[in-house]
Amino acid sequence: MQKIWYKSWPAGVPKKVHHGPSPITGVLGEHARLYPGRTAVNYYGRKITYGELDRLTGNFASALVKMGVRKGDRVSLYMENCPQFIIALIGGWKAGAVMVPSNPMFLGDELVYQLNDAAVESIVVQDDLFPILEPVIPGTPLKNIIVARRQAFLPDTPALPLHHSMTTAPIEAPGTISFSRMLSGPAGKIERETGLDDLALLQYTAGTTGMPKGAVITHRNLLYNTAGSAAWVGARSGDAHLAVLPLFHVTGLVHSMNMPLYTGGSIILLARYDTETVFAAVEKYRCAHWASIATMNIAVVNYPVVSGCDLSSLRTCVSGGSPVPREVIRQFREVTGANLVEGYGLSETVSQVTINPLGKPRLGSVGIPVQGTDIKIVSLDDWDRELPTGAEGELLVKGPQVMQGYWNRPGETRLALRDGWLATGDIARMDEDGYVYIVGRKKELIKASGYSVFPQEVESFLYEHPAVAEVVVVGVPDPYRVETVKAVIVLKQEYVNNISARDIIEWSRQKMAAYKYPRLVEFVSDLPRSGTGKIRRHLLK
Repeated sequence: MQKIWYKSWPAGVPKKVHHGPSPITGVLGEHARLYPGRTAVNYYGRKITYGELDRLTGNFASALVKMGVRKGDRVSLYMENCPQFIIALIGGWKAGAVMVPSNPMFLGDELVYQLNDAAVESIVVQDDLFPILEPVIPGTPLKNIIVARRQAFLPDTPALPLHHSMTTAPIEAPGTISFSRMLSGPAGKIERETGLDDLALLQYTAGTTGMPKGAVITHRNLLYNTAGSAAWVGARSGDAHLAVLPLFHVTGLVHSMNMPLYTGGSIILLARYDTETVFAAVEKYRCAHWASIATMNIAVVNYPVVSGCDLSSLRTCVSGGSPVPREVIRQFREVTGANLVEGYGLSETVSQVTINPLGKPRLGSVGIPVQGTDIKIVSLDDWDRELPTGAEGELLVKGPQVMQGYWNRPGETRLALRDGWLATGDIARMDEDGYVYIVGRKKELIKASGYSVFPQEVESFLYEHPAVAEVVVVGVPDPYRVETVKAVIVLKQEYVNNISARDIIEWSRQKMAAYKYPRLVEFVSDLPRSGTGKIRRHLLK
């Protein structure tokens, strides 16, 4: 296939990823040997050095092995962002385990489904989430319940504002294993040899179009995108990386955790997103890199005092997860002075497939394919029929980051993977310079009076209206048009009770084709989100 995106390739970024023979566990050990006193993780002012992190993860690995965890066993992590998540994840890898990150927003039934599907026998749970886990334990294969007290690594005097949820009293969990005690033993010597082709993760999909599936990810998949992202953004040893994306999701895992550890940087770790705390962290620790999602970018541009904050240390701001409206990108750059670029990836590709070149991004595009990655746009009805440049069809991707398949789902694996090509389910087009534009999801396409309407295109127009803070467009049943277009809008505060749905509809008529503009508008105070911050469109629909 002709790689037309090479004509847009960013200067200084190699077209192939070069990484060593060891997973991230081996890289951590090398950094600990070279500069043991350098800060690896900074959690509200509590600093964990590379030497300490290597020791703690080794102790945890040793404790898991003594507990009976075998190579290939699945271990779940049911926690928000905290040092214990990082220690348990890397320690699990050192023990040869396959880690299963669980969304901390899960309730009992959701957790039971994942634990049973992955046959998880060991779980590390945050203490304040134990009351959700405890009543469902009998319905799972769990044998080892390891409880981490979330305040254990907080300093006495935090250097950044804490989220109110972090100040609650510790919760007792009798009959469980103490995470802290697992770390306090003698230096761990029991670590299993782990190769790049061993399994590292079962990364579960969001499940918006069916039951969640575990994408099977190897250490090679992970290391490839980790090294590739570091090369793309020019991450350097000693850089500070703001880590506020959830680490249980691939974007946060690769860009906010693995990348700084791979390059010898520092993770500035926040438990949850809060705009004021994010700005304080960037200013105090001079963060150079921030991986984010659209909802965070929108919160930044709507923050009342952003212009008074010093964000000049930021060299790269990469956003993924869902498309960022053009107007939000423009405003983000205007109010922060930082260059925000979009990327695109999936759980099945353990983050990035495409990223905008930092020096020449294109508004509305998710960029060009990253190192070693091939893509093609195919017919929605026949993925053997590749479409010409500019045509809209399903995006297929092939590369070293693509998963091995879905856990225990050979039929669904065959539907998604063929000859190394992954069908993403996303509708996209590519321009003559190789830039990719995500138009929408196949399953979100609205058919209004026989015309195809892509929700994200309508949303992009609506973000140009000065009253719109956030918007989601969905298709709803209509007796005449079969489906019609509905916009669900969060208004900016100054427009609440000062603008009507009819005003928005009439404005839209002047901006969009007759079949495309929203015929229905509903104002809401907030939008439903998943644990990764994505809008849950299916609930609105």
